[in-house]
Amino acid sequence: MPHKISYLNGDFGAMIDGVRREDLASSDFKQQALKLWTDQGGLIGLRGDDLAHLTPNQLMDWSACFGLIDYENFVAREDKKVQGLPILRIGNTRDKNGNKNSNFAKVPPLRNDADIRYNPETRRPVWHTDSTYRQKPPIGSVFHCRQAPPSGGETLFSDTRGSLKKLNNEQRKQLENLEAVCSLAHHDKKISLYSPGYPTLNKEQRAKNPPNRVPLVLVHPVSGEPAIYGLNSSTCAIVPKGQTISALDLDYWDLEGKEDDSVKILRDLLPFMTSPEFTIKWTWQEGDIVVWDNRCTMHAATGFDDGNHVREMWRLTLLDSDREAA
Repeated sequence: MPHKISYLNGDFGAMIDGVRREDLASSDFKQQALKLWTDQGGLIGLRGDDLAHLTPNQLMDWSACFGLIDYENFVAREDKKVQGLPILRIGNTRDKNGNKNSNFAKVPPLRNDADIRYNPETRRPVWHTDSTYRQKPPIGSVFHCRQAPPSGGETLFSDTRGSLKKLNNEQRKQLENLEAVCSLAHHDKKISLYSPGYPTLNKEQRAKNPPNRVPLVLVHPVSGEPAIYGLNSSTCAIVPKGQTISALDLDYWDLEGKEDDSVKILRDLLPFMTSPEFTIKWTWQEGDIVVWDNRCTMHAATGFDDGNHVREMWRLTLLDSDREAA
């Protein structure tokens, strides 16, 4: 079956349909997909009849063409890995003994497409870029759908290149002079406040994962295009580049899960950044694979009827291919 390419929102996002497992091992197909990923703003999806039978190793081989697979960073989530491999299971699955074996954050389902746009009152959906709290944040992620509910559980994506282009010069200059303070401990505590049972860091884990700072405008190292960056559940403050912050403030943000009012600099932009002009809703089918680039996209999870249906996603995290995992 020849592949069919659909462009999802102008120059943002593409889907390749009719993909088979053997295609994922083809160097030509990998090169074509990598180019399409870059050209379409760091978002491509694959769909095909037999992708639901993909093995973990096949998924890892495919993912490696986009970056270096992260083998190390599973703090407080080691028991959620697929077959001990660097694949995080996300959803509401359980093992044969009835124990939870996937990472799960309970979030509301979409009522309609208007819910895609960020709502400042409910602070939903939780739009973000991944793992900005790490000293060397990952460049992207791969999601593979193993089990999909009959409705709900969509993943939302936003083009942060496009939204930056539409800001006026004054807004862009303000963002270019700022950086986000991002903390894993803050991230996990914040999520635990609305998802009871979500793992939080102990004192030792917190010491090993100090806060990181990232720019609010990031220039993509491959495409050269700037994009808005730095918003994550770990983002606890936004400060002028190089400004010091107190240990007392960090303790409060980390242990209470509360963020500084300065984060509103990005949150106030979210309704604009997540308008239909810049967003895509991906409705999952079993076997689907989506690869996104954290350096120029944001994404958000949506909920489903997790009491009556099962969702299982496999996720790999991608690092720069020219450096070691950190």
